[in-house]
Amino acid sequence: MKVTTEKLERFMHVLLYIFGLLLTAEWLRPVDKLTDTGNIIIFVLFLIFSLLLHYFHIHWSIRFILISAFIMISLQFLHSKTALFQLSWLEGFLVDFSGNLGYLYDGNWELLTNPFRTFLFFVLLWLVTYLIHYWVMVRQSIFFFFMLTVIFISVLDTFTPYAGDKAMIRIIIIGFLMLGLLSLLRLTIQEMNRFPRLSINKWLLMLTGMISVSVLVGFGAPKLSPQWPDPVPYITSYSDKALKEEGNSKGKSVGYDEDDSDLGGSIEPDSSTVFYNNAPAGHYWKVENKDIYTGKGWVSILEKDFHSFPNGQDISSLNIYDVPKVVKTKEMTAKLSMAESYSHILHPQSGYLKKIQGKNGMDFKYYQGMDKVISERENGERLVMKEYELVYDMPSFDIAELRKATEPDESMDLLMEKNTQLPEGLPNRIYELGSRLTKNESNWYDKAKAIEDYFDNPEFIYSKDDIPYPETNQDYVDQFLFETQIGYCDNYSSAMVVLLRAANIPARWVKGYTEGEKSIHDGESVYKVTNNNAHSWAEVYFSGIGWVPFEPTKSFDGEVEFYDSELKQKEIKNPDETPTNEEQKKKETKERQNTPDRETQSAGKISIGGMEGLLKWIVITLLSVMILTSIGYFSRRKWIPYLQILHYRNKSGACFTTAYLILLKQLKRAGLVRPEGQTLREYAAYVDAVYDTDEMSELTAGYELMIYRGDVEDGEWKHFQKGWENLMRKTSS
Repeated sequence: MKVTTEKLERFMHVLLYIFGLLLTAEWLRPVDKLTDTGNIIIFVLFLIFSLLLHYFHIHWSIRFILISAFIMISLQFLHSKTALFQLSWLEGFLVDFSGNLGYLYDGNWELLTNPFRTFLFFVLLWLVTYLIHYWVMVRQSIFFFFMLTVIFISVLDTFTPYAGDKAMIRIIIIGFLMLGLLSLLRLTIQEMNRFPRLSINKWLLMLTGMISVSVLVGFGAPKLSPQWPDPVPYITSYSDKALKEEGNSKGKSVGYDEDDSDLGGSIEPDSSTVFYNNAPAGHYWKVENKDIYTGKGWVSILEKDFHSFPNGQDISSLNIYDVPKVVKTKEMTAKLSMAESYSHILHPQSGYLKKIQGKNGMDFKYYQGMDKVISERENGERLVMKEYELVYDMPSFDIAELRKATEPDESMDLLMEKNTQLPEGLPNRIYELGSRLTKNESNWYDKAKAIEDYFDNPEFIYSKDDIPYPETNQDYVDQFLFETQIGYCDNYSSAMVVLLRAANIPARWVKGYTEGEKSIHDGESVYKVTNNNAHSWAEVYFSGIGWVPFEPTKSFDGEVEFYDSELKQKEIKNPDETPTNEEQKKKETKERQNTPDRETQSAGKISIGGMEGLLKWIVITLLSVMILTSIGYFSRRKWIPYLQILHYRNKSGACFTTAYLILLKQLKRAGLVRPEGQTLREYAAYVDAVYDTDEMSELTAGYELMIYRGDVEDGEWKHFQKGWENLMRKTSS
C-alpha cells in the first residue's frame, strides 16, 4: 500500500508541530526555574492553542480574536482575584496598559507592571508559534530554531544555576527527529514520489535507531577530562574584583533588606509589587528605624523589651505613646494587601497607630526603639500576613511649636546619648560642615531645614547607577558629601542624620516605602507600592512633640503636612500689612508648605508640559504607523494576492502574461523559489506537487504559447482566470 504525498505531508506536519512545541517548552523550563514566573502550564496551553489555529488555517482575523481572548482571560486569571469576565478588571487593565506604554516610551523598563510583563510574554510566545509555523510549513527547515535552542540551553547551563544536562539530551533527540522527518518530506515533494508504507516505516525505524545508538554511545563512551579550566569562576571572580575596584555593584536591587551594614554601590530597579493600600491620601510607609551609624552603614540591636498586644486591640490603651496636644491629627483607615511575604507590619510614617485588624489567632510585638511591629502566632512563631487593616491618626506639625525646641531638656539624656551617636574617627570636616550649615539658626527646626535644603544644591545628583562603595578606610557619608556627591536615598538620608548628630541634634535613620502610584486592584482604586518605592529618610526628635520626618533626597517631598500657626496669627492681626522683605516672604511660604509653590510651578510649566505631551503623542503615532507598516510589509504574502485578484477580476483582453508574472513573484514570496537554470515547465511541476494541483502547469503551457509562439492573447484571460486566482489564494495560506 502506497502513501500519497498529501497524506504523508499532513502526517509529517502534525509530527513537526509537536516537536516544535516540545522544543519551545525547553525554552520555558528555565524561565520557571530561574525567575519568579509561575503557572507555566498556561503558557504551554497557549502555545498548543496558537499552533492548532495555524495548523487548521484559521483566518488571521478570527485567529487574532481568539488569541486575544485567550490572553485577556489568562491575564485576569493570573493577576486578579475577581471573577472571570468582569468588565471592572478590564477597565483597570486598560488604565494599567496605557500607563505602561508611557513607561516604554520614557525608557523606564523597571516600572513595568507584572500584568503588562505577562502580556508581553504572551505576545513573544505568539510570535514564536508563527515562526514555528513558518519554518515547518513554508521553509520546511527547522535547523535554525534547533541550533538556537542548543545555544540557549548551553549558555544557561554554563552561567546560571540551571542544570541543562537532561534538557540537552531531549533537545538533541527532538532536533534530529525533526531534521530527519523534514528530509523525508522535502524528498517526497521534490521527487513527487508515493512511498509504500513499508518504506516510510523503514525510514522512521532507521532514524530512530540511529538517534538511539548515538545517545547510548554518548552515555557509554569514555569521556576525556576537561582540557581547559572552567572559565566561569574566573569570569565571576574577575568581574567581582573589577566591580569592587571601580566601587560599583550591579548585584544589588531595590527593595527592603534587613541588612544595612554595608551601604553603597549601584542598585538595579525592580518593579515587583510589594503591597496595595487604599489609604485616603498618599503617604510614606515605615518598616523600622536604625540608630547606630558605623561609618559604613546602619545597624540596630533588636530590643529585648517590647509591647505585646492581640489582634484588634486599641493600642492607645497600652500607653506606648501619647499624642501631643499641639499636634493636629486626622483619623484614617487603610487596608493593606501584601504581594510579598514579610512578617513586619507596615505603618504610616509619623502616624500614631491605633489598631491592627488581621486574622484571629495572632499577636503583635511593638519594638518602641525601632518603631517596628512584628506579627506572630500565639505560640511566638513569626507570621506572614497577606491582608490587614490599620486605624491610625495622621499628624500635621505646627512649625511654630517645632521652633520652640532649641536644646535638649532634662528628660532626654538617654535619647540624646542614643540618637547623637557617631563612630570614632569620623572626619572633622563633617562636624565643620554641620556647624557651618546651622550656625545662623537658633532652633532645631530651622537647623534641620538648613541641612535638608543643603542637598537641593546643584552639585548633588540623584542617581542609582555608577555609585561607588567607600574604600576600606573611608567613611560612607564623608565620601558622598565631599567626593562623589551622587547617590540615592540611602546616601542623602544617612548624610542628613550624620550632619544633624554632628550638630548635636537627635536624629535617626528610617526605612520603608514611598506612597506608590494610583492603580486598580480587584476593581478598587488603590495605591500600588513596588520595590522601586523602597526608600529611606531622616527623623528628628522635638521635645514635647516627638519624632518628625524630614526628606533630604532630591526630587522627593516627604508627604508630611506642616503649617505655621504663628504666621497665621500675624496675618489676622495685620490683614493690610504688605510684606516689604521679599526674601522673608519666600522663606515663610517655603516653611508653610515644605515645598515650592506647586500651583505656580505648574502654571509656569503648563505650556512646556503641553508641548511635551503633544510631542510624545506625535512620536507614539509615528511609531504606531511604522509598526503597522512593518507588519503590513512582512505579511504582504497574505494580503497582496487578494488585492491582485480584485484588480484583475474584471479585466479583459491582453492581461494574462502580466498576471502570470505577478503569480511567479507571489510564489517566490511564498517560499517556492525557482532555482537558476530550471525551466518554467519543471518549476510548474514543482509548484503543482506542493499544492497538489495541475493548474500551474496549465497556466505555464498557455504562457509559453503566447510568448514563444507569438499566439494572440486576446480572450485567453477568461480561460485561465480561475486557475490563476486559485493559485494566488493558495500562496497566501
